[in-house]
Amino acid sequence: MHDPRRHVALRDDPWDEATARAAIQDIVDDALDRFDPQRLWPVHPQESHRTDGACCLYWGAAGVLWALDYLRRQGAVAFDHDLTAALPRVRSGIAAHYVHEAYPDHSSLLFGTVGVDLIAMRLAPDAAIADALFRSVENNLARPILELMWGMPGTMLACVFMAEMTGEVRWRDVYRAQADRLLADLEDTDRGPIWTQALYGERCRYLGPVHGYAGNMLALLRGWSWLDPQQHQRISDGITATLCATAGQSSHGANWPAVDAPGERPVLVQYCHGAPGMVSVFADAPFHVPAVDDVLRAGGDFTWFAGPLAKGSNLCHGTGGNGYALLKLYRRFGTPLWLARARAFAMMAIAQCRAARARYGQGRYSLWTGDIGLAVYLWDCVTAKPRFPTTDVL
Repeated sequence: MHDPRRHVALRDDPWDEATARAAIQDIVDDALDRFDPQRLWPVHPQESHRTDGACCLYWGAAGVLWALDYLRRQGAVAFDHDLTAALPRVRSGIAAHYVHEAYPDHSSLLFGTVGVDLIAMRLAPDAAIADALFRSVENNLARPILELMWGMPGTMLACVFMAEMTGEVRWRDVYRAQADRLLADLEDTDRGPIWTQALYGERCRYLGPVHGYAGNMLALLRGWSWLDPQQHQRISDGITATLCATAGQSSHGANWPAVDAPGERPVLVQYCHGAPGMVSVFADAPFHVPAVDDVLRAGGDFTWFAGPLAKGSNLCHGTGGNGYALLKLYRRFGTPLWLARARAFAMMAIAQCRAARARYGQGRYSLWTGDIGLAVYLWDCVTAKPRFPTTDVL
């Protein structure tokens, strides 16, 4: 059900809010100190395949800028830096970088102009940027769906965020068109309705939130109020069937494989693949079905049993991301045990972050794979209100 070599033992540090707040401040101060107007942020040694100056939302400057602004807006930190000054450099940089990515014809939330323009709209709203973003969103209607990272489910999330920011109905209308297309491609199988992704030269049924089923459903759940009753029923019935049928069960709880395929067994326990991501997404479902609630609890139990991740403190494949599953279960069920577990993971992630900084002599400047994403998770543990960056809040 998992590979123990990918995990480390949980420290027994008790939850301490002052320690969490201090860690947030340290991460923010370091990010502000290391910023360069042209190079943006330096690449981390663990991501040596990259170069300085990444601009995207996933592991580039746009994600770091958003998190800095978000933490300031939330009152977690205070600083006087003008974050908007970096936006022209980031917007020009993403346009140059994205043509070399895997799917340059798609409008990508995490790696393309969509995410960057969303951050620009959040920090410095501009009608011309909103129009450019709308054209990017419309572009995905004519493209293969793919998944949340590269394709249409990501632009559906962009519609939700832009509607919240602007109140314009055009975002609702294009979201509905994309939701219709997404649901039309949902295939009935003997393990419940599942999408088949054509990704990286292969066709397979990914399950997790970044590349697969959970990410597509997440886009539908975030726009729930825009969908009709028939769509609500189809989604809730589908989640109940697929979530339960694809879960691997053990005495320690439930885990999900990265791909639904004959003989495929769960190995990873991360946000991107495995129980933490599945639980984080579906714990926000606006309906309660006993079978779904039971398997969500089982997924949380397995996340806790597997323990912190050896890869470090980050969101995508680290201890902070796994902690969101526990924090989401606390919000869904109100059971204090889940909050205690989430905060235990937070304390462990702080220790991992500090150890990595000491080892490499620098921080890791990335929202999904670095320290600033952890800072957002720590703030959510302080407030006990989980909002996963770029999917729940932007």
